[in-house]
Amino acid sequence: MGKKIVVSFPGARGCEIPLLYFGAKHFEDMGYEKRFVSYPANREITLENLLNNALEILRGIDWKEYEDVVFIAKSIGTVVCGKTKEMLGIPARLVLYTPLEQTLAYIRKDNDVILVAMGDEDPYLTAPRLMQHCEKEGIQCHIESGVGHRMEVMGDLQRNLEIVFRVVRHLDGCI
Repeated sequence: MGKKIVVSFPGARGCEIPLLYFGAKHFEDMGYEKRFVSYPANREITLENLLNNALEILRGIDWKEYEDVVFIAKSIGTVVCGKTKEMLGIPARLVLYTPLEQTLAYIRKDNDVILVAMGDEDPYLTAPRLMQHCEKEGIQCHIESGVGHRMEVMGDLQRNLEIVFRVVRHLDGCI
């Protein structure tokens, strides 16, 4: 069996997001090497800076060594991972959490998208718009009710753990 890798692309809040951590951990438990595209603290959080940083980090990887590549991304990281995949020609499968409107260009049936998930109260992209787009493209879409862009409920650890479990469980058949 060949090498496998999962790469996480954070949103503006960085890598300490339970969905990113446990999504990548799920793949790691199945034998995937795990990498995070961390964003340097001294750069302004703009799409251009995040993209350039990701390209710097990932250009040094020999992608031909891997039989399977998975990118997991959240928020603005969904745009960065889509652009990175295109620019570097990486044959990655995509897991996209809380995508932005710009991410829809990468949510295509020919782009190997495993899962898209968001909260139904997300102000950056409406759940009906995403569901309609994913249905048209034949892509698995999970909408979590009662949560916004963070896909978390402040002060409710039990609910947050349930959300992470439900979303990550959708990855079971994808490995």
